[in-house]
Amino acid sequence: MSNFVSYNYELMTQESFFDSFLTEEGRLFGLVVLSVLGAMFLVQMIIYLFVYGRLRRYRNPAGSEKVAQTGISVIIPLYDADFGFMNERLPQFLAQTHPLYEVIVVDVTGDQDIAEQLKLMHHGWGDKLSYTRISLNSKIRHISTKMALNVGIKGARYDNIIFSLPECAPRTERWAEMMARGFAGGHDVVLGYASILPEKGLANKIVRCANMALSTRWLSFAVRNRGYRGTLCNIGITKKIYFSARGFNYLNLNMGEDDLFVMHLANRTNTVATMGGSATINQKSWGGLDWWFKRRVKLSYPYRYYPRRVKWGTGIELWSRALFFVAAIVAIAALPFASKMLAVGLLVLRYVIVWWQMKSVARRLSERGFLAAYWIYDLFAPIAEAVLYVCRELTPTQKWRE
Repeated sequence: MSNFVSYNYELMTQESFFDSFLTEEGRLFGLVVLSVLGAMFLVQMIIYLFVYGRLRRYRNPAGSEKVAQTGISVIIPLYDADFGFMNERLPQFLAQTHPLYEVIVVDVTGDQDIAEQLKLMHHGWGDKLSYTRISLNSKIRHISTKMALNVGIKGARYDNIIFSLPECAPRTERWAEMMARGFAGGHDVVLGYASILPEKGLANKIVRCANMALSTRWLSFAVRNRGYRGTLCNIGITKKIYFSARGFNYLNLNMGEDDLFVMHLANRTNTVATMGGSATINQKSWGGLDWWFKRRVKLSYPYRYYPRRVKWGTGIELWSRALFFVAAIVAIAALPFASKMLAVGLLVLRYVIVWWQMKSVARRLSERGFLAAYWIYDLFAPIAEAVLYVCRELTPTQKWRE
């Protein structure tokens, strides 16, 4: 009997010991989850309030007497017989009020109707419109965007160059003037914003949210004199810096003009950003989320060539957001009631601050009409970026090369 009591006492002692161990382990687990939650919340607040917050306080380069004397040449490579561009968007480029201004269309279509229309438009607009044709032959089997832009730069009348695309159009007649302010201030690289045109449907709103969020990232770097990229719809450079850099880099890569080349040129003193309604280019959307994602997969290919400091700087917001959401979900699902309430409180507080801050950024960029959908983008963007990363890593290394 005594042996049975002794055995039962030892068993109870062991059970108490394991219960205590599990309790201590649970406390440690909860402490780790709450520590991650708090740390990632702090990182998110620093980014949204102090890094992205610079955009709403940023002021464009001031106008001066030099602006009117600053010549601008806009170069647009045309690869498809896009009569929407010819009839609607090209006239908007040509209608700019800036006095020293020209548009150069580099025609790579090989389409005779496009050639005839360019000829007629040249007679109507005079020196404000120039065009040149590049044709494939036995020596030139592929014409890259870099090649087309290079031809346009060499034929440009003015020393200040702006790149754009056929799916784009200036939002106002003062766009060239706003970009000219950056050059007149002595800068060699001028980075402008491009907005996705609004359309009906939730998909378009989410695409516009994504476009603004991505642009907020590189614009916030640019206003801190650490520009690393722009958008090919709206990038300005001087001929001087282009030829001093010996033209485009990564010539065997059929992209990178808006990021790898900008990183090659930009430094703390020669780069400036312009933003706001008058400085914005509108970009046509060619589809919904599927179009946007495939476009992101393709255009993010050069990311593998980014320096480590840029990768870290651009990835910290997404990583901290993802870890914050994961820690909040774990806390709500597995921790005691008080911890659940803390996690819910931080989720709500973060959402309010992020929404308020992005609303301020949207106002600075003259964007409107889609912020009600921002919480959807905000929640699912880390997942989409993770899928994007996998797709990019699985892309053959030669896929986007010449």
